[in-house]
Amino acid sequence: MCIGEHKGFRRKPSPDMMNKVLSVLQANKATTVYVGDSDVDIETARQGGVSCISVLWGFRDRDFLLEHGATCLVEKPIDLLSLLVQ
Repeated sequence: MCIGEHKGFRRKPSPDMMNKVLSVLQANKATTVYVGDSDVDIETARQGGVSCISVLWGFRDRDFLLEHGATCLVEKPIDLLSLLVQ
C-alpha cells in the first residue's frame, strides 16, 4: 500500500497527507513551500494553501508546468537554496 493510499488519506491532489505532515511537524502553512514536478503537485499545494516551487528536472517540462499554473520554476536543485533562504 502506498502512503498516499493509507486509510483516511486521499491521494494527491488532496492535501490530506501534506496537512498531516504539517501537523506532525507543527509547521506553519505561511512558511511552507511544496516542491514538486507535476501539475498534480501544483494543485496539491493550491488546495493545501501553501506556496509551490516547480522543478524542471522531473516529470513535466516548463511549458506544461506553466500551462498548469506554475508560478515559480527552478532548473537545478541548487537553485532551491536561493529561493528558500530569503
